[in-house]
Amino acid sequence: FRVPAHTARGLADAARAHGGTLFAGLFAACQVLFSRHTGQEDLALGTLASGRPRPVLDGLVGAFDNPLLVRTRVRAEAPFTEVLADSCAALADALAHQDVPFERVRAALGEGKDAGDTPDVQVMVVLRGADEAAEPAHGPALAVSAVQPPGVPAAHDITVRFTETGTGELAGVLEYDAALFDAVTAQLLARHLSVLLAAAAADPARTVEELPLADEEELRLLLTDWAVNRADFPADRCVHELVADQARRRPDAVAVTAGLETLTYAELDARANRLAHLLVADGVRPGTFIAVCLPRGPELVTALLAVLKAGCAYLPLNPDYPEDRLGFMLSDAEVPLCLTESWLTGKLPSAGTRMIALDEQDEALAAQPATAPAVPVTADDPAYIMYTSGSTGTPKGAVIGHRSVVRLFCNADWVRLGTDDVMAQGSDVTFDAATLEIWGPLLAGGRMVVIDKDTLLDPAELTAALGRHGVTTLFVTTAVFNQIVAADPHAFGALRHVLFGGEAANSVRVAEVLAAAPPQRLVNLYGPTETAVLGTWHLIREADEHMPVPIGRAVANTTAYVLDDRLRPVPIGVAGELFIAGPGVARGYLNRPELTADRFLDNPHGEAPDHRMYRTGDLVRWTSAGVLEYVGRADHQVKVRGYRIEPGEIELVLQQHPDVGVALVAALADGDHKRLVGYVTPAAAGRRPQPAELREFVSARLPVHMVPSAVMCLEQFPLTPSGKVDRKALP
Repeated sequence: FRVPAHTARGLADAARAHGGTLFAGLFAACQVLFSRHTGQEDLALGTLASGRPRPVLDGLVGAFDNPLLVRTRVRAEAPFTEVLADSCAALADALAHQDVPFERVRAALGEGKDAGDTPDVQVMVVLRGADEAAEPAHGPALAVSAVQPPGVPAAHDITVRFTETGTGELAGVLEYDAALFDAVTAQLLARHLSVLLAAAAADPARTVEELPLADEEELRLLLTDWAVNRADFPADRCVHELVADQARRRPDAVAVTAGLETLTYAELDARANRLAHLLVADGVRPGTFIAVCLPRGPELVTALLAVLKAGCAYLPLNPDYPEDRLGFMLSDAEVPLCLTESWLTGKLPSAGTRMIALDEQDEALAAQPATAPAVPVTADDPAYIMYTSGSTGTPKGAVIGHRSVVRLFCNADWVRLGTDDVMAQGSDVTFDAATLEIWGPLLAGGRMVVIDKDTLLDPAELTAALGRHGVTTLFVTTAVFNQIVAADPHAFGALRHVLFGGEAANSVRVAEVLAAAPPQRLVNLYGPTETAVLGTWHLIREADEHMPVPIGRAVANTTAYVLDDRLRPVPIGVAGELFIAGPGVARGYLNRPELTADRFLDNPHGEAPDHRMYRTGDLVRWTSAGVLEYVGRADHQVKVRGYRIEPGEIELVLQQHPDVGVALVAALADGDHKRLVGYVTPAAAGRRPQPAELREFVSARLPVHMVPSAVMCLEQFPLTPSGKVDRKALP
């Protein structure tokens, strides 16, 4: 890459104001570049001293260069001039001690035995003068030319070399270790550095976080080409209307199967219509939230559909939840009615909510019309409310509209269900994955088959059940996916679609499935409840067990941004918070205006239908291939002994050990301090990993402050009712 003369002059002038040289300006810019890409404030970059500080050494032949490690702190809110001043001082101090051989420094620290502990130079920044770069003069009998020997290994992870050309312009070279970086990433770093140098030279008073890295071409990718995914879909239709369409087209086709019980589309539509008429006759008003507390099966689907036909929205309840939790949701949503069965009424708090036991309503239902009630419902109206755990400890109800659900399935790209598809329904109805399993097949004219929890967790029983019912499509949480694959990596081989999500994917388990018996389509799904189940998807064709599995790009009719704290796009390769916009975004949290205002924001980068966006709290980065890579939770990021640590990075390393199935890392209180603790499950029965061996494995790959002080091996992780790992239940 090239650094224009006016940029070099601007940097030199800014450095001169702090007693430094052009090199100090270049060095400070490199510090900012790598601080922004790594998220680290404490940086140690290297440079070279000539090793010839005295004239007596000038005539000696040999390599006298001595590495200098220059450590500084880069604060995001600090002006570039502050970084520049610190660099000038740190470089001057390092050069004052350039006679000390770097090997002596390493020996004095007693470091360098383990890769994770070495203070060796990873990034080197060098400036060569025009006289150093000039070719020797040609003699009458001598021709001189520069030769780059092939296959020479990189001396460092990255070397940034600037060379003065004699015209004021600088020639830049970014050399990289090909075992760590690919060419596209290296080119991206060079491009970011070029943009950064120009901005710092033009206005050195700008803060570190304000200095741009991305050029206009990259910004177009970040805000449009990669971010936005639009497709045609029936935006004005409601969920129950589309199910009714299927009932008219395929009345005799089976819609729901549970054990020996089945419902055709005609039967499902007629039953739901009768129940909807009963609700209307009972006086429910459109827009009312009606609770549904029923076992998974035909009655549950009928009740959900009936609530929608009555112009209302459903609140799904799990009767196994604590009474206080159920009572809070019924009270918070001001639910006047709860559809349930007589054997469950005693388990439900009834204060303020009237229970209707559907198994006692046969006569009343038979007297109702089998046609749909004439209740006006629009795509803007709420379809359901789903409560999620809040960081404050108080559950919050996300209100999801009809349009959000319809956009998920009609003309979808993440999965294309048809009339010949059979989808397993194994999720708790209070978990938003049930939205996929229920409305996905019903809006497509396919069939939904209820699979009980015990079957879902037994690979042999699951394989038999899937084959017995002709299941083509299965969703499981990532935790359940890992457990099934650990027991039998061939379990999914006969399926058309295997979808999993809810937590970061385990690349080792994914690789095992692909190697053993992959389904036709293996898809990693990502999405919070507040974006109507899904935000992004990634079709997995290959997996490297040493690399994270991407979460991909936005699903159809969704927009995905990666932004910083000021809602500005972060460059490719840099971690930022994921924001999701589009018609899938929830209407907000019920009765929580302050929380709604905090999480659902006006979109500064888009217009309708992207005028609102939801901040997920998840940290991601765009890869150079244009897919999103999950980094971790912003609220899981921890500080241990002054170091900011992302547990997901340690989990990824632990999972690379051949004896480890799944890994989790948490920071637990230890007096006034915190310490890292790792939790792992064995990769296979009889292969119990040893904690000391795992700590040694991690220490060879990560710095010492990222090595867990203890590792615990569990047979399996405790799960929440929704199938995710229950972190609070870990010992």
